[in-house]
Amino acid sequence: MVYYFKAEVQSEKGSSEYDDFALGPEEDNAEAVIFMGKDKFENEHLLKHSHPKNIWFHVDNHSSAHLYLQLSNEDQLLTFDALKINESVLKQLAQLTKANSIKANKLNNITIIYTPVDNLYTDGSMDAGTVTFHNPKKVKRILVAKKENAIVNKLNRTKYEITTEEFIKNQQALQRQYLTDKKNRERELQNQERELAKQYEDQKKRNTDPYADLFSEQNKDLNSNEFRNENWVEEEFW
Repeated sequence: MVYYFKAEVQSEKGSSEYDDFALGPEEDNAEAVIFMGKDKFENEHLLKHSHPKNIWFHVDNHSSAHLYLQLSNEDQLLTFDALKINESVLKQLAQLTKANSIKANKLNNITIIYTPVDNLYTDGSMDAGTVTFHNPKKVKRILVAKKENAIVNKLNRTKYEITTEEFIKNQQALQRQYLTDKKNRERELQNQERELAKQYEDQKKRNTDPYADLFSEQNKDLNSNEFRNENWVEEEFW
């Protein structure tokens, strides 16, 4: 089984003295999706089938559950360095990860580590649930000073579960959508690059022959009946 949670995405915009003069009600806050396996054996399926751009969370130097943040289609296209996880979501994830560690849940000032799924490495020689990293520099950290039960309790009220088979099917669908979005974005960037290259070549030609456009317009005017006087008579060439 795979457990899912929904974390409220709170606005990071600072309050303003003009907030009371808003023209309408604020939009409902979005929700971030968090999931975790039922146990360390279930985590093997999550590692294998989770979208490679999802973000993995774990307590540093202590045994804990493996939690995952499901990224949106837009965020999946970003690099890990460019990705900015909402501060409120990051805090909720850190608290939930801490709460799912028997030892760390009793301690203060513990560190939560997180990294993309595609930075995780495991093989058949490791114990179930054990992972290491392809690139340790790609691991970020967040300090949790103490547990906040209110945050964990709120997340637990959103908890629901699905089968491993359903999870795999969902992740496969997300990966197909990701590949489609990635191809569309690459095609759009290629079109933009071609357009910029064309503009560059056009400008280069104008710089080489700055009067080319002027003469072209003059020739067009001379060959047009619109700018010939009323006594003009077409010559006969035969």
